[in-house]
Amino acid sequence: MKKLSANILDGKFEHLLDEDKLQITHLQIKKGEEIPSHKSDKNVVVVIYKGKVDFVGENGNEIIVPGDIITMEANEMHSLRAIDDSDLMVIKAKI
Repeated sequence: MKKLSANILDGKFEHLLDEDKLQITHLQIKKGEEIPSHKSDKNVVVVIYKGKVDFVGENGNEIIVPGDIITMEANEMHSLRAIDDSDLMVIKAKI
């Protein structure tokens, strides 16, 4: 068992775990901030636990709030825009 803890950030990101087949990132984005379109070579799970984000994927967009989870296949293009100050966990895994 291994405990990972996110720190309080100021609109940044931190890799809590960065291994070959698994990456866990705490992402904090400020209201109005955008993360341009990009993709990952791993499958992705995004869990929002604070705020509100407009999440744009290849099949349209979803407004996500705490309790929502987004899943994506590897190489799926996506972008984000924070509607409110937001905190997310991004889990990337080669399955």
